[in-house]
Amino acid sequence: MSHPLESIVAVQKKDRRLMKLMREIRDIPQRKSDIEAQLAGSAQKLEVALDSKKHTEVTLKEQELEVESLKERITKYKNQQMEATTNDQYRAFVKEIGTVEREITNLEDKEIVLMEALEKGKTIVAECEEKLTGERAGIADELGELDARASELTEMLDQMKADRARSAEQCDKAILQKYVRIMNNKRDFAIVMVEPGGHCGGCHMKLPPQVTNDARNPTKIVACNFCGRIVYNP
Repeated sequence: MSHPLESIVAVQKKDRRLMKLMREIRDIPQRKSDIEAQLAGSAQKLEVALDSKKHTEVTLKEQELEVESLKERITKYKNQQMEATTNDQYRAFVKEIGTVEREITNLEDKEIVLMEALEKGKTIVAECEEKLTGERAGIADELGELDARASELTEMLDQMKADRARSAEQCDKAILQKYVRIMNNKRDFAIVMVEPGGHCGGCHMKLPPQVTNDARNPTKIVACNFCGRIVYNP
């Protein structure tokens, strides 16, 4: 006489494969989101690099304009110097010209630093753009693969559900209902084997000898006293 739990155990195996399949299907949107977040991070780095480069360009332009303005002031002082009528006036213009020239020197030193920073910024922008372009291509492939996998899994899921339904038709309805109720609660196993030494295969607690013996009897359906799972001792 075959044990009525044999067909239920077969259904449980199919249910566990179904659960694994459904978890993978549910995980795909999150995996896609993680991939897209990675791309967003690279895009943000590029944006920061572009902003930094733009700020350096604006600052450099301001310095250049200021230098031009100071040079124009020197030209104006030199013209006025030519028209000086006293030595004091002449020396005053010499002093003013020297002060402005020092300002120009300081600004030109800053310009050199800014130009070096600008070249470095251009390199960083180019690297960020190259990385982003490569990631976009790679991510497009990854997202396409995930979409294809989702489609494949969905088709497999439909086939497995149909197969599971056919197997369920061969089961004792009352036992099947009890199995479904326990499975919905435990989410891993509803039917477990009796382990060596008479322990429950679910919670691993020591089972009473009567339960261990009854688990062999095809006319009895018994449960673990501790976790409530159906115990099977073929």
